[in-house]
Amino acid sequence: MKTIFIILAFIFSSSIISGQDNFVLKSPDTLQLKKEFIESDFGANSMFTYFAKNYKATSKKKDIKLDPDFNNKECGFTISYEFGIEYTFYECGEAAPVTEHIILPKTSLPELKKWIQAIHTSQSEENTNIWYGDTNEYGPKDKQVGCYYKIKQTDTKSIITTWCGC
Repeated sequence: MKTIFIILAFIFSSSIISGQDNFVLKSPDTLQLKKEFIESDFGANSMFTYFAKNYKATSKKKDIKLDPDFNNKECGFTISYEFGIEYTFYECGEAAPVTEHIILPKTSLPELKKWIQAIHTSQSEENTNIWYGDTNEYGPKDKQVGCYYKIKQTDTKSIITTWCGC
């Protein structure tokens, strides 16, 4: 009996030490996000809307950037959410692309790819994006105008970088 207890205790403690389970993102309501995107005359940001509706903010906007070319209009910021999620938005300068940087707790690659495809679908009339070969990059099939997404994995975090522009 004592041996069984020791073995079970070892297995339990090993699983705690070896790492956490992967974080699971809440499924995006693609239809609702698309509806809001269209109703905003294509000005709403689907990723920001997704995080604001699905996770509790743990900070106000910080690292706010102002664009001197456009009367110091806010053009960039970072906001933190529960679970250590961090979202950064940047669109400063004339004809600047929209860039976003999302830091998440470690999330499985298939889960991230599924999430990216759902988010992209919510803001695109025509989805011609594909995963480029065996990479973690998702972008227009013709590699021209559109939105590009790149996933980077570390031991404890998943990082998504997006770039949308002409």
